Amino acid sequence: MAQTYFATTQPGLEEALLSELRDLKIKRPRMVTGGVEFDATYTTLYQANLALRSATRIWLRLDEFRARDTSELFRKCRRFDWERLIPPELALNLRASSRQSRMVHTGTITEVVEEAISQRFVEELGQPAPLFSSGDDAQRILIRIDGDRCQLSLDSSGSRLQRRGWRTEAGPAPLRENIAAGLLLQIGWQPHQPLLDPMCGSGTIPIEAALMRQRIAPNLARRFAFERWANFEAARLDKVRTALHRPAPTSPPDPSPIEGSDRDPDVLQAARANARRAGVDAQLHLTLATLQDRPAPESTEPGWILTNPPYGERLATGDALSSLFHLWQSRLPTWSLAFIWPRERADQVRKLAGNRLQSVATVFNGGISVDLWIGTPPAAK
Repeated sequence: MAQTYFATTQPGLEEALLSELRDLKIKRPRMVTGGVEFDATYTTLYQANLALRSATRIWLRLDEFRARDTSELFRKCRRFDWERLIPPELALNLRASSRQSRMVHTGTITEVVEEAISQRFVEELGQPAPLFSSGDDAQRILIRIDGDRCQLSLDSSGSRLQRRGWRTEAGPAPLRENIAAGLLLQIGWQPHQPLLDPMCGSGTIPIEAALMRQRIAPNLARRFAFERWANFEAARLDKVRTALHRPAPTSPPDPSPIEGSDRDPDVLQAARANARRAGVDAQLHLTLATLQDRPAPESTEPGWILTNPPYGERLATGDALSSLFHLWQSRLPTWSLAFIWPRERADQVRKLAGNRLQSVATVFNGGISVDLWIGTPPAAK
């Protein structure tokens, strides 16, 4: 039976997530701010958690109903069949939000729902009440009050989906894995194309690109919150995992390179270690080089430069941006360029590049609002 889910992502990357869900053959996904809603079976839920690259979490929409006050909220939450999904031994972490409602105190909302769940288990089912915890390992339940409507959602993912397991070493201001994958999808990079990240840090962009090229589902090796649900089917998950272990298509003798470089030897060593853990070290060319000294890739096929330049306060002058633009113009004039840069410094990009670069999305990276800029090859102008 199909149910409704909500896959979240960084605001600005909704189109990338939408394209992924369509690739999974999900019918009529609906894009909203911060994610995509879709209807699917449990098999597809398992598949989505394993395979989506740009998602942060996937929530199961449990129920939606009118709740004008705490009495009505309690009554309807007590009536809901929580036991269908939640075994009594599972610790629960309830979180609430409220907007334009008479129920303004989120702490009171969570207390009311906790009591309703407890009474459901104890008085209706004769079972122990679940333990309620604020710990990260507890099952998240989201209570969203908007006006006189209440929406209940259950987190199916557990830890955020960008936690692939391979990045145990990171440089300064690392890019989240799902943001890197989302940027690759957003710019339209194709796995057969060359790719260069000339400021690769701990290697997130090249590694995510190599995983895409090899068709390696990003979350095959991790656990999920849905594995603790009362209706979890281990055999079904094993079948989905096996199907996602499909081999990559045979590569040509000299595949287009995926390259990364950085001026910091320690950070580059971390990138190599991360690539080994991800199983893609043989697919990458990682070199120690500054932007100024970075040689052009040997590939004759036009590709993409995609990077996350350092833009902390120590580099507010935009020197990294100038060097990046020079690399593009002088050594890779037939390639396309994409990078993220703080929105509050957009004037630096316009001053440097004029109308050669277009801002196509805005995302948050490390709490900073950044624009995704794309430039077509200058030689094509």
